[in-house]
Amino acid sequence: MEAAAAKNPGLQLGLKSLCLLLFLFMLAGAWSLPFLYPSESVFYKFGFHRLLLRSGKLVGLTGGLLILAQLLAVAPRIFPGWLFPRSGRLRFHRANGLGLLLLVCHPVLVLGADNFAFYPLEKKYLPEFVGVALLFCLLLLVLTAQFRARLPLSYRAWRIGHRLGALVVVGLFLLHLLTVSETFHSGLPHGLALGLTGVEGLLLLMIFGQALFSGRKK
Repeated sequence: MEAAAAKNPGLQLGLKSLCLLLFLFMLAGAWSLPFLYPSESVFYKFGFHRLLLRSGKLVGLTGGLLILAQLLAVAPRIFPGWLFPRSGRLRFHRANGLGLLLLVCHPVLVLGADNFAFYPLEKKYLPEFVGVALLFCLLLLVLTAQFRARLPLSYRAWRIGHRLGALVVVGLFLLHLLTVSETFHSGLPHGLALGLTGVEGLLLLMIFGQALFSGRKK
């Protein structure tokens, strides 16, 4: 059956289009949440400042889905090789990693909505500082991946660090998502965030499980 499907370009195109439509549907759903379940901070902003805040939220949610796409691209046994070959998925993984730099715009837009007033070092702003740590770790992860050849590390050492860094980034993102905005504190958005946590946790287990199995096999 796989051999027949691999020789059917119409089927491949249809399935790839379906995957794209599913991602766009998820993106549209994520973008709708700040409007259907607005946080209290939105009601204290008006005009351009409200636009900046909502744009920042949309950028953050887009980044969250790009992180999910990163894990899907490298997790084993998610997509059949005849539909998405490993080489193609790795190219997507690298390009999508650069796309994650979009998240740099998130704090700029959110801070811009507050006239770039920085948060004091208080406990109630801990979710925001988690976001700062997330951004720093993400930049480090992306830049070390893009310039890996210039690093004084073996490929094996870099790959271990990259996987551990991905674990930290995913954990910080999910913690930030669940704590920074009232939107995700309860109701449907909270349930979706917990579901995303479960899915990404499972994907990480698959990735690390494959790495552990491959290491023992060698």
